[in-house]
Amino acid sequence: MCKLDKKTKNIAVIFGGCSPEYSVSLESASAVLKNLDTKRYSAVMVGISKKGDWFYYTGTTYAIQNDTWLESGMCTPAVISPNRSRHELIVLENEDVRRIELDAVLPVLHGKNGEDGTVQGIVQAAGIPLAGCGVLSSALCMDKDRAHRLAGAAGVHVPKSLVLNSVSDLKIAYEFAETVGYPVFVKPVKAGSSYGITKVQTESTLEDAICGAFEYDNEVILEENINGFEVGCAVLGTN
Repeated sequence: MCKLDKKTKNIAVIFGGCSPEYSVSLESASAVLKNLDTKRYSAVMVGISKKGDWFYYTGTTYAIQNDTWLESGMCTPAVISPNRSRHELIVLENEDVRRIELDAVLPVLHGKNGEDGTVQGIVQAAGIPLAGCGVLSSALCMDKDRAHRLAGAAGVHVPKSLVLNSVSDLKIAYEFAETVGYPVFVKPVKAGSSYGITKVQTESTLEDAICGAFEYDNEVILEENINGFEVGCAVLGTN
């Protein structure tokens, strides 16, 4: 098994993904790779194509940022081994197999099939240390409806909301918006990066906003508008 540099820890940085937010992941991963402390860590770059194929990538960060990494000739099919006794990336080089030891995995993924607990599940099943949220928290935080319910059950005030499963539910959407008052937010239930999100000011634009949100998920949530400003808080810890 190959360790890229015995003086550093091998960190698999996973980017791309089978998600509408693929391009956002490329930007985020580029920033991570540019700022990784190379004296302490060796990046093992693992790219996931829009089709969902996994590759070990040995090219430049620039090619990731401008989305030419897959055509760079620096990609080799690869998979993370599910064997808990061997923390490794298996690189499939023609008829040969190369194994790269992994000390940890950092998924820099956005949206479905990456940020929603799916890739986290692969890593945790393999027993490899994971940088970031685990399966349950990733899945819950990706689902706006269930996150609302969980926070509400804990006594946190959350906006009034309505979940739609079909565009045919427009009648109840109009009724909800009239009850809580405009503006209302329309969002895909399980998507991020502001994709498919609209702040609807009037009844005349509600249907278009709902149809746009359904392009990103099979469920859409309408939320009451809360005046104020957004506050982000990062939490660092171990489990």
